[in-house]
Amino acid sequence: MGFFQTIQDEAQKRNLRFLVIGGLAVNMHKFSRDTADLDLLVLKDAREAWLDLFAKLGYVIYADRGVFVQLTPPAAGAWPADLMFVNSDTFSQMMSAALEVDMFGARLSIPSLDHLLALKVHALKHGHLGRFGKDLLDVDNLIRINKVDVRSEKFRLMFLKYGSAELYEKVVRAITPE
Repeated sequence: MGFFQTIQDEAQKRNLRFLVIGGLAVNMHKFSRDTADLDLLVLKDAREAWLDLFAKLGYVIYADRGVFVQLTPPAAGAWPADLMFVNSDTFSQMMSAALEVDMFGARLSIPSLDHLLALKVHALKHGHLGRFGKDLLDVDNLIRINKVDVRSEKFRLMFLKYGSAELYEKVVRAITPE
């Protein structure tokens, strides 16, 4: 059994739900890019259960920032994992619009394009400088490839809610020809 199916099976045994986010979700939304880890969006209330699941798989906490935990794999070459913890309202909204995809032999859920863009915009606003370029490239390519109307009110409001007016203007200028 593969790693992704193992995660799915272990989560089901514990009645844990998750969404695959990050680079793997970006890939499923038509923009192919390299990624070296598994990013999961999970319920904040299930934090200890998730940490226990990964500990039983041999993972060790590398960094814990409260709402974001990075885990080191048990062996070289194995997938590192990151857990992003969100409240139940956010999780429910994202799960209700989630898409099911086949990923490395497992049937997994990823965020809708709108929710993935919102996560990326949030990362642009709150993430560290070393990730900014990668997240901006993801946003740019997801918009172009999926033909998102950056001038729509829905898109602008999403940027204002999760990012900023300055980020919105920067993305619009980068994407729309003069």
